[in-house]
Order: sequence, then C-alpha cells, then structure tokens
Amino acid sequence: MSKSSKTLICFYSILVVSIIWLFVFSKPIKNFAPIVFGIPTFPIFIFNFRNKLEDFSRVLKKKYPDLFQKHVVNYGISADIGEIVDIGVLSKNEDFENLKNKELYEMYILCKQSIKLAFLSFCIILLLGMATIYL
Repeated sequence: MSKSSKTLICFYSILVVSIIWLFVFSKPIKNFAPIVFGIPTFPIFIFNFRNKLEDFSRVLKKKYPDLFQKHVVNYGISADIGEIVDIGVLSKNEDFENLKNKELYEMYILCKQSIKLAFLSFCIILLLGMATIYL
C-alpha cells in the first residue's frame, strides 16, 4: 500500500468518525465535531505539505538541477529564498507530471495530495460547523 493511499484512509477515517459524532452525541458534545475533525487534519496536512515540498525540492535540486532552476520560486524575505519549487498547486505542472524517477514522482504526488486534503479539510470543517447548528 502506497503512502498516498494510507493518507487517504486516515483522512476518510477521521471524517467518518466526525460524521458519526454528529449523529450519536447530544447537542453540547455534538458541537465538538468540527474540532475532532479539524485538529488532526488541517494543520497536519499543511505542515505535511510544507515538509514534502521541501523534501521534493531538495531531491529535485540534486537529481535534475535544470528542472529545479526552471521552477524555483523566491518567496520574498524568508529563509528559503531559492530553495523551494512551485509544483502548481492549482494547476498541473507538465514537467513534474512526466518525471521518470519513481521516487521523485511519488514525492510530487504526496505534495499535491497534502495540499488538496488541507483545502478539503478546511471546507469540511466549515460544513461540519454548519451541520452542528442545523442537526
């Protein structure tokens, strides 16, 4: 089982527990469902994305320096100037989609998955918050 499928199983397990939480407990305890879902998902996936992106950038810099130079981004006055690549969070990056190195491609997929799950978890936290009001 790959790391990406383990991450998805973890995400959906926490989501199912939170939804069950909404229907099993009474009103005062029910209000904690967004917190039960939000604490182990959103911040974890944001930090995971950052770590995976740093790892991906470091390995890309070693193995494909020309590709790294093509996609490197200067994020202003941070400590990581010239050390992080833009993987195309909202769009597909054809250079990274066609990587031949399996390890590097898996790192790229994990980066994309982490940021998508972070965004999805943020939206689900909002939906769970609204559900606690109306259920």
